[in-house]
Amino acid sequence: MSIRRSGVLHPAIIALICAILGIAVGAAQAGAATGPPPPGLPGPPPGAGTGFPLPPAPGQGPGRQSDGSPTMIPTSVSGPGLLSGTALVQGSSVELRLACATGGLAILRAPAVASGTLAQARYRCARRRAVVRLSLRKDAARRIAGIGNALAAVSFVGGNGTEHLSVTLATRPQAAIYWTSVFGLRCNASGDQAQLIAPNFTDTPPTTIIVRPWLAWYTNATGWHWLGTAGVDNSQWYEWTATPTGVAEWQTPGGQIMPWTWSPLSVTPGNGTYLIAVFEALYWYEHPVYVWRYARTTEANGAIGTYCSYP
Repeated sequence: MSIRRSGVLHPAIIALICAILGIAVGAAQAGAATGPPPPGLPGPPPGAGTGFPLPPAPGQGPGRQSDGSPTMIPTSVSGPGLLSGTALVQGSSVELRLACATGGLAILRAPAVASGTLAQARYRCARRRAVVRLSLRKDAARRIAGIGNALAAVSFVGGNGTEHLSVTLATRPQAAIYWTSVFGLRCNASGDQAQLIAPNFTDTPPTTIIVRPWLAWYTNATGWHWLGTAGVDNSQWYEWTATPTGVAEWQTPGGQIMPWTWSPLSVTPGNGTYLIAVFEALYWYEHPVYVWRYARTTEANGAIGTYCSYP
């Protein structure tokens, strides 16, 4: 078969090229929809280490459970999002990397390190990205170097209002810490849906535990943002009893476990969304002990992953 006739491509060859281009374009569109994976994990949730409820009254029952109402993961945001919730401190300098649409002012505070404002700086966004370069107070930088890492709160003040997020300031890269329970975030529970099952918190001897669940979601355009059981950047505390065999309120007389579940969690396809869960916990000993950790993520085939991904 001749490829060219009078300088014109043969119709069969044109059809073949179009088919190849169609496949290539489809692959490119799929890649764009999926988006690159997050460059880091979201870190601590908004208000981490703060907003604790009062000590529980003796004999008080557990908090309200999930009622099974559908929850839609947002697709738009009003402020910047962190690309990683851990920021490395080098000397007295620290950088925060953002996904953003407009510039503004970043204000950093770390009450456990120093009172008042730790640092602040203006930033500009270009191609939906920005780097905020902050210079810490010398005493605060020395304090962080001594303890290794510290929880901090950062406020981004811009034309669309103020966004309040949390970040870990660390002197070296931090390994992600997960709750050891088999429960966690189940990807693709039904189509573009997930379900979150709270870890089966244990403790010896039994103690009251106050737990606050979170979902962090990421797209390449927005960075990491947070959704709680009470809405965007807002989640409820739930009260349970941690025992050596798990949460007492979840154990049935027949020996089964009926854990707290947040479901269904619906994701709008086509945004390249990544999803991960975090649980804060406050153990009521003589002095309350606070901890936050990521929940395990399980794919539909049973494989353990870092986060759920939705093209």
